[in-house]
Amino acid sequence: MPVAHILEDGALYTEQARGAEGSGLVSYFDDAYRSTFSCILVDNIERLLDYGPIGPRYSNLTLQALLVLLKKPPPKGKKLLILCTTSRRQVLEDMEMLSAFTAVLHIPNLSTADHLIAVLEQEPDVFGRNELAAIYKRLKGRRIFVGIKKLLDLIDLARQMDPQTRMMKFLSKLEEEGAIEDATVAH
Repeated sequence: MPVAHILEDGALYTEQARGAEGSGLVSYFDDAYRSTFSCILVDNIERLLDYGPIGPRYSNLTLQALLVLLKKPPPKGKKLLILCTTSRRQVLEDMEMLSAFTAVLHIPNLSTADHLIAVLEQEPDVFGRNELAAIYKRLKGRRIFVGIKKLLDLIDLARQMDPQTRMMKFLSKLEEEGAIEDATVAH
């Protein structure tokens, strides 16, 4: 049976706090190797490494453990797909991690009303057809700059809001986050 693990920055915090940095990573990879086909998603890899931009500082022990695990081929007859996300490519370059990956894919931020609506349409329980049309009308011609992860977080937040005010609060949140602005604003 295929195995899938998602490693987020909080997933290993308990083990790291006990001084067993890196050992939690090994157990995730060992579990994955038990199956013929497995996938490990390391979400926000720089947070997993306890990266801080002031200094900069990070956990070298966790970095070294992760590098060994990323470069180690799976046992014969096993296949392991490892996906890692980051919003700080330069940090991975500085830590000399990019060479551990077979491919690096850049996922651009959403930049048009059409992009944003296409994502919102995938979540039919949040906004109705009329609300989507109103959102599109409010966003058309405006500059949009939002990452997919941030947008999905905002959609989850909107899902919890009162349906009567959901659309306006969602648009306000997009503005607060700096995701939308008038097209005439120059940078």
